[in-house]
Amino acid sequence: MSMPIFESVSLTRRIQYYEVDPMGIAHHANYVKWMEEARLEFYKKAGFDWADMERCSGLMIPVLFQSVEYKHFLCFDDCVEIICRCDRFNGVKMNFSYVFRSQEGELLHAFGVTRHGFLDREFKPVSLRERYEEGYLALDRFVNAADK
Repeated sequence: MSMPIFESVSLTRRIQYYEVDPMGIAHHANYVKWMEEARLEFYKKAGFDWADMERCSGLMIPVLFQSVEYKHFLCFDDCVEIICRCDRFNGVKMNFSYVFRSQEGELLHAFGVTRHGFLDREFKPVSLRERYEEGYLALDRFVNAADK
């Protein structure tokens, strides 16, 4: 049985001066923010409206786990490409992986993972398909597009 091939999106950004520490290196906490930016771009390209989901269904998508492994530092004014890929989606949980690389693709700066769950306002796990089918179908179509 072959492994599924999931869709990914790419986001390019320039490191801002306020994002670097006194050593001139991008502060490690920024990578978590940048992963969220890439994930939001993923949702947007999938046709999934996070704000609408929260308004219509009351669901939330908290981060359950995150990890970043740093390989080569980023400095002020560097351009970095962040590739965000969904590695798992079943309507209850969703996992992403991230690759931070130079725009030319020659240098790996970092890679990361995040794991998420769909929760109601009482913080109980729920099925996205049952509570917000429109969003589930948009994500399912996009996530599995590369496998078809």
